[in-house]
Amino acid sequence: MKFHHSLVLFLFFLPALHDTASGQAETVPVRNPVYQFLDRMETRGTIDGYFDAVLPLSRREVAGFLKIVSSRDSALTRTEKETLDDYLSEFSFDLNGTLDRYRSLIGGPDSVSFSFSESLFGSKEKYLLAVADSMISIFASGLLAFDARWISGDALGSENSQYVQFGGRFRGTAFGHLGYSLEGTNAQFWGSRDLLLRDKMLNQAYTLRVTDTQNFDFAEGYVRYDGDLFSVQLGRERLLWGLGYDQPMVASQNVRVYDFIRADVHYKRFRYTFMHAWLLGQASKLSFTIPGDTTVYVEPTNADKYFAAHRFEFSFPALFDIGFQEMVIYSNRSVDLAYLNPLIVIESAQRSRGERDNVYWAFDLETHFLSGMQLSGTILFDDIHFGEFFEPRWYNRYAYQAGLALTDPLFLPNMLFIVEYTRVEPFVFSHNRSRESTYSSLDAVLGPRIGPNADSWHIRLDWTPLKRLSLSGRLTLDRSGENVYDSAGTLIRNVGGDYQQPHRPDDPVDRVFLDGTLVEATTLETLVTWEFVHQIWLEGWYLFESVSSTDSENQNNTWGVRVRTEF
Repeated sequence: MKFHHSLVLFLFFLPALHDTASGQAETVPVRNPVYQFLDRMETRGTIDGYFDAVLPLSRREVAGFLKIVSSRDSALTRTEKETLDDYLSEFSFDLNGTLDRYRSLIGGPDSVSFSFSESLFGSKEKYLLAVADSMISIFASGLLAFDARWISGDALGSENSQYVQFGGRFRGTAFGHLGYSLEGTNAQFWGSRDLLLRDKMLNQAYTLRVTDTQNFDFAEGYVRYDGDLFSVQLGRERLLWGLGYDQPMVASQNVRVYDFIRADVHYKRFRYTFMHAWLLGQASKLSFTIPGDTTVYVEPTNADKYFAAHRFEFSFPALFDIGFQEMVIYSNRSVDLAYLNPLIVIESAQRSRGERDNVYWAFDLETHFLSGMQLSGTILFDDIHFGEFFEPRWYNRYAYQAGLALTDPLFLPNMLFIVEYTRVEPFVFSHNRSRESTYSSLDAVLGPRIGPNADSWHIRLDWTPLKRLSLSGRLTLDRSGENVYDSAGTLIRNVGGDYQQPHRPDDPVDRVFLDGTLVEATTLETLVTWEFVHQIWLEGWYLFESVSSTDSENQNNTWGVRVRTEF
């Protein structure tokens, strides 16, 4: 037994004994704009084999692509070269294994003597702590943001909110392969709580909905083993799954950050990804009393709910990438070992386990054969009957998405044009054998934000005229057909517009797209981001929203400004 344990430990640390990998094993958060830069480089043909259907990627992988771009920078514009130089500085330790382009307040080569002006205005990456040796690296950063926003219109009248958010990030790699990361922030706010809740990201904070508090917080953390050929991760962080520019089809930012186990195998032009995640069921409450106490207590409850998925992807250089994935949602029981198996056909496993769960398939394609243009498409199947595939039966449930990206349209440098169409048929994401096995987490769709019986056009234009200055304009046109209720709230027509309401035996067999109460929404958004001092950003935005149905129309204008820093 002792020999067995020693053998396991030896095999686990064997890769660390001959560290052939470079870079850090922790991941690059999905909000880092380096992903947009690399996607642009892939669209232009500067790099290939860039697997970005599942994000985040490791710092090691990102640094590898930046190194390739650096070796092929002759075709880059001046702004692209300057942007690349910023990223080469940010990832210099991952590329070179030295801290020469980093400035650390504690423990670094510049921690003893440095001028304030150089520390604030210099081009080196700034950290509270940056230390590394042959065994371990440690990087610690402070996070600080000041945000102010205003709204006027039909939703809230005229209101405003402000908040100060502060926290930190602590990350690094041990033995060359074991990455770790911990990030936490807390914010104190003033003004309208309802205005902050209209923010798609802030409304995921639990404490923002607690009416007797004036703060909200976020936390992420994980450990990750990177063995070059394969990697395993345990913890929580924001994860995106799918090719969509506006709304990924498999896993988007609609839901609160969740915990997961993830494993990846990457060999040349092939990549395999497995994930098992812990989601949240619908929010409810349980009332109870304690013997001898007449007080009625209320306990918040959520059903146990799980999401498992795996993806196979192949990249064909200068042609296209093609991917296939299976997903399952299951609930109301403990973790099922069948879905922890990374090498199983999920659909067959689900049938053998009593056909209680909600299984999906998705196929996607992304082209690379035309420099400067990228076409992408995804089709997701919730349920399919091949014999009646072209019939409008409600049980033929699917969604699809098609997108086009153009770099430097009309030969205008440093621009990116995107157009994307998403359509979700009625009754997609619902489930009639368990109310908790819908494709959702805590009352939000896990995939496309528009939900079932809806479609969306998303048009976007990004421009980076100068180093560290970016502008973006985005127009989104949504349509949805909602279920019809009477004045008492009773469902009188189920048209498949609510993922929490499955098809009932007496509902029509044939679906009609956009049937029911038609709701049309238009959003126009402009964003400006200026890094006026290295690692200090000034951001401003304006958002116009218009939502109309047969008997109402609602228009709102929201604008805001934020200053944030990482140091």
